[in-house]
Amino acid sequence: MQAANQIGRLPAVFILVLSVGLVNHVLILPIILRVAGRDSWISPLLACVLGVLWICLPVYGTMKRLREPFWSAAERTLGKAGSWALKLPVLVVLLATAFNSLIDTISWSKSTYLPATPNFMFAICLLGVSLYAVSKGLRTIAFASCVLLPFVVLFGDFVMGANMPHKDYQFLKPFLVQGFTPVWHGALLAGCSLVEIYILVLYQHHIRQKFALWQLLLLMVALVLLTMGPLLGAITQFGPTEAAKMRYPAFSQWRLVQIGKYIEHLDFFAVYQWLSGSLIRIAISLYLVQELLGIRRPKAKAAYGWLLFAALTPLAQLVTDHMIPYRELMVYYFPASGLLLLLVSLGSWLVAALARSSRSKPAGGSKGGQT
Repeated sequence: MQAANQIGRLPAVFILVLSVGLVNHVLILPIILRVAGRDSWISPLLACVLGVLWICLPVYGTMKRLREPFWSAAERTLGKAGSWALKLPVLVVLLATAFNSLIDTISWSKSTYLPATPNFMFAICLLGVSLYAVSKGLRTIAFASCVLLPFVVLFGDFVMGANMPHKDYQFLKPFLVQGFTPVWHGALLAGCSLVEIYILVLYQHHIRQKFALWQLLLLMVALVLLTMGPLLGAITQFGPTEAAKMRYPAFSQWRLVQIGKYIEHLDFFAVYQWLSGSLIRIAISLYLVQELLGIRRPKAKAAYGWLLFAALTPLAQLVTDHMIPYRELMVYYFPASGLLLLLVSLGSWLVAALARSSRSKPAGGSKGGQT
């Protein structure tokens, strides 16, 4: 393993927070609001309770046992053909993640601040920057995350504080009027974004130090708060009925921000937040696809980048011209991708256990032979 590809735990977390944060802070909010309504803010809390067990067993259990890249362990224990039982669903999820982020970014940009710009130009610019980061490696993606995330957090705290006069927490009452079932459905949706913590397993061999269990649990709590915050903000500022109708409730909160009497229209800060998350999310997804496929030679990496660029740009133009069926598909996409990652994480846990036992057997056998 080359030292040039190594990153610390903090940059690794920054990558994940920017990537997953785009989903649980923006993309999945309208679906949770439509499903759980007034009580949607409770759903992330329930997902957090369920997530503790998942973090403690499959995620931490896998990362603790691995002493090599995960795909190397999978090929050694399952064989090259058998490892595709895990590779294929991960490949599908990673490509869908990158494409979904691209489409939603284009759609949002088109409907907010660049309405006259052709869709394919958005795709060319965003894919070009993301694929350039992929070509430079994981450290470039990590360092970019370290530069981008502090300002994303700063702007998020700013909009939360600036909108305090507009919040009416009476909108949160009464609790559980429609029963617990909508909250449970919302929790499953919130959990679909939390399971993306699993991607840490896919690049854990590039991280210098192992994660402690409490660090993974703290990361999960931070991601839960990223979901809960804008849900509370949308409900208390717009009311549950109006918030459920919004396509981008987190962005709509920026339009309420005003400093004094003369300073307003600060929603351009949201452009920075969204593009930062989208860039890192697309880049890390396509980088992990590159690693999954075992693409290492410079010429092969260049061919991979150009192939993705040539395929995704016209496909993005096609999909953004038909956004209504795409929105309907997204209702099923998040549960499907969450379920796939959950099943893969359980399979990875088994692979890590088998890989560890296979490493210990030769040592035990050699001792027995000597006696």
